[in-house]
Amino acid sequence: MRIADRCVQVMGGTGVTDQTIVEQVFREIRAFRIYDGPTEVHKLSLAKKIKRDWVNAQPS
Repeated sequence: MRIADRCVQVMGGTGVTDQTIVEQVFREIRAFRIYDGPTEVHKLSLAKKIKRDWVNAQPS
């Protein structure tokens, strides 16, 4: 989010008004961040990895 925000700052108004990759990334990241905060996303990805590692470590 921080990098996308800086890109928009560098590009100025063009960064959010035109159909640029910067505008698209900024919009997607912003919506994702509102839906699930970065902390929750990090927790979910860690939980998935821990579960996968635990399942793989179990004897068959």
